[in-house]
Amino acid sequence: MKNLFRCVIAGLLCSAVWPIAAQVIPERQADFVTKQEGAAVLFAPVLPALVQRAGAPTAFYEYYWEFGDGAFSFAENARHQYQDTAAHEVFLMATGKYDNGKAPKSRKKPAEPAKPEPPKTEPQPKEKPKSQLADASPTVLPDPLAPLGMRAVRNPRAGEESVCILAYANRTPTQQAGKIYLFFNQRDYKHDHFQYIESRTHFGEQEQMEALTWAGPPLLFDGWASTETPSDWYSLNLNQTDPETALSELRKTYKTGVSWRFEGLQSDELRNLFVSLQATDQMLADTNAIITVSALMVSDDRRIVEQFDLELEIVASHDPNYIAVSKRRTGFRHIQAKDLIYKVHFQNTGEGPASTVEITCDVPPGLDASKLRILDAYPLSLLCPEGPTDRSCLDTAFAEGQVIFTFRNIYLPGTRQEGVNERDSTKGFVKYQLAPAKKIQKRSMASRASIVFDKNPPIHTNKAGTAFKSGLSPGLAAGWNVFPGNADRNHVSFGATLAPFSPHRLYLQWEVWMGFPTQPLSTESSFRDTVRWMQDIQGLGFVATIDSITSFTKIQEQRPLYFSVVPLQLRKNLSDWFGIGAGLLLNVVIQRNENRDQVKTERFVYDPDGVAQPDFYRESTSEMSTGGRDTEWRPALFADVHFGRVRQGPSLGLRGVLNIEKTPEWYLSAFAAWKF
Repeated sequence: MKNLFRCVIAGLLCSAVWPIAAQVIPERQADFVTKQEGAAVLFAPVLPALVQRAGAPTAFYEYYWEFGDGAFSFAENARHQYQDTAAHEVFLMATGKYDNGKAPKSRKKPAEPAKPEPPKTEPQPKEKPKSQLADASPTVLPDPLAPLGMRAVRNPRAGEESVCILAYANRTPTQQAGKIYLFFNQRDYKHDHFQYIESRTHFGEQEQMEALTWAGPPLLFDGWASTETPSDWYSLNLNQTDPETALSELRKTYKTGVSWRFEGLQSDELRNLFVSLQATDQMLADTNAIITVSALMVSDDRRIVEQFDLELEIVASHDPNYIAVSKRRTGFRHIQAKDLIYKVHFQNTGEGPASTVEITCDVPPGLDASKLRILDAYPLSLLCPEGPTDRSCLDTAFAEGQVIFTFRNIYLPGTRQEGVNERDSTKGFVKYQLAPAKKIQKRSMASRASIVFDKNPPIHTNKAGTAFKSGLSPGLAAGWNVFPGNADRNHVSFGATLAPFSPHRLYLQWEVWMGFPTQPLSTESSFRDTVRWMQDIQGLGFVATIDSITSFTKIQEQRPLYFSVVPLQLRKNLSDWFGIGAGLLLNVVIQRNENRDQVKTERFVYDPDGVAQPDFYRESTSEMSTGGRDTEWRPALFADVHFGRVRQGPSLGLRGVLNIEKTPEWYLSAFAAWKF
């Protein structure tokens, strides 16, 4: 009967769970279709419906295409003309903005190039050479003459794929070969942010599986067929950074890296390399933090040693309006030398352009708004002058606990504005730095931004928070313990402490102490025994008087050693100069006992006149020692006060201790301590 009851219950549970398991939400998937349009191929995305976030602006998709030949596009309906008739693998990634669902999984599938059209009698324009394919793609290089640049397709989000576009070019007058390195997963963070998925190369780059080191051929000055005086070019373009130093610094910064070997890079040729990285689930712990990914280009002749650092903001959702901070967790030690960098991104999602953008940012308590530094901004504008102005400028104002940035007289297109195809033109940002105030407390800080486009309702961003690492503060102490009822037990002690660094709330502290008495505790007792008799000693010729005196001495010596452990102590610093605490203390007294018994016998011989005969004086001494060791455990309660630099530095303390024994005993401890 009992088994039947269990089977019925199991059946009911299975029937209840089954509908839930059956309602698994399928993974969202991106797809696309192609269509021939003259000599080009038209690509159209096929995407799942957006899930509108309540209260947010209208949701929309952003698109990213790789055409399989080194070119890419951010257009919705991309158009591309291939320079050959081979099939190419096309990659599509879509990101939903203000979308409440997970980003669709990227799609990669082959696409056929457009079929050649029948010949026409009219003369046709010449095809663009292959070296110009990359010029048709959006800009990745920081400036037209830069040899290296990177761009992220979207901000990293836990559990999603991210793509880095790595563009590199040859700005020397001759063909080049060398290596491209990519470093990620900063050592400053506890968890890895990315896992390497794959790279998509289109110019013969070979991924290197060996250790991330550089070993090029010796420096040569020949082989520069395209310049008349190669040695002059070399002498004028000697790179100040050597590859070994650059790689060493990057290895100190990052935990993970991958490299590729490139060959045959012609002068002024530009190539694109695409890298997919999987954002780890642990990335969620650093949401709203600013992280970096670094690339390094090294040519075999050492004339190109170029590094590019790409800033990324970890996001919880792909909203275009958000705030990020440079450090999600930071140490409090030497806090005055540490600055926090904030970056606010915004995007005009309206149907028309915005001429004024006002960004109100919270200044967390503990940071000094008067030390504000604007590091970068877009649209790029000069600071506003005093008084009215008609030119584009960036204005800065301060309110209680806030800093207000206002872009005035700008033209920021809207995403739904007619004729706007480049979404990057609808975005902007302001990047600024705040320094700690003089009296900053060790408490978490958070900042939030409010963004207003013209006279529209404000858009509130996420919160970007910074928490302080607990940090450990070791310390040393020395004191004097006084026993009012037993002065013999007074002793000096030395200790070590361990606590969180510069705490402002209740905190735990651990201590160990060792005490030494100033002198051993000893007792001595003795007595003498005298025996006299008459004896005829041969050689003296008379009967002598003999005294035998025996001295018995008993010495008891105690050498105690005091150990104290504080397993539990709760403390509170009421100010920078005064703190209180209480806790449990365990005293361990290891006492070494030594007993010594000394016996000394003296024999005196006297003639009949009572004169001592020194030749017949005899003395003998014997000693016997016994010892042992006793250990006593004495739990105690204590409470104390500290005066001085109680958070970090020297202080004085006074502690009252009550031993919890059958016969309670208390003593007083005065000590000096120094926390590092």
